[in-house]
Amino acid sequence: MAAVLAAGAAVAKDKPKKLYRWVDKDGKVQFSDTLPAEALEHARTEISSESGRTTGEVGRALTPEEQAEADRIAAEKAREQRTAEQQRQTEEAMLASYQSEEELRRSFGMRVTLMQENLNAIEAGIGSQRNSLTSLLAEASEAELAGKAVNARQAATIRELHQEMAKQQNMLVVKQAELMRLDQELEYLVKRFHELRGGTTRPAAEESAEPAPAADDAAG
Repeated sequence: MAAVLAAGAAVAKDKPKKLYRWVDKDGKVQFSDTLPAEALEHARTEISSESGRTTGEVGRALTPEEQAEADRIAAEKAREQRTAEQQRQTEEAMLASYQSEEELRRSFGMRVTLMQENLNAIEAGIGSQRNSLTSLLAEASEAELAGKAVNARQAATIRELHQEMAKQQNMLVVKQAELMRLDQELEYLVKRFHELRGGTTRPAAEESAEPAPAADDAAG
């Protein structure tokens, strides 16, 4: 028993002592080598009693509202991490379906072609609407010059064409941005493709271009 007590005393003696510094509810700075219960709610600094250096910082206790907000942020971060992991797994599964960079680029080339055709259709639609609007505005201008009131139905059509053209022009900007992002996505995925394959994968064209064994070799 004496040996156990002596060992415990030795451990206690060897354990470095701490000082705690905090500001109490009255705004007074307090120092102590023990931390009273009322100090647990306050931010505090832990100081080595031997060196006088700061060894740690502990923030004040959060209010219920702050704790709820901290929990919300933590949950949101965890959700983002899960989403990122799911996206990574989906991306890797998709890349694993391609045998070569050429095949990957060919697949994206089809997507680019479809998107470009969509852009062309939107531009053609805007051009057609512009021609119709120009014609209607010319008719309205002639009517006004002749001292006639612009037909109510014609005025409504002009307004509708203006609105539809604005919508289509906004759509065109969105689709053009998507096309640019598609190019960036392709270059990123090509890089990831080679990373996952260890950088050793060759384009399918090169693989298929390898010469077949000579007839003599086969016979031998």
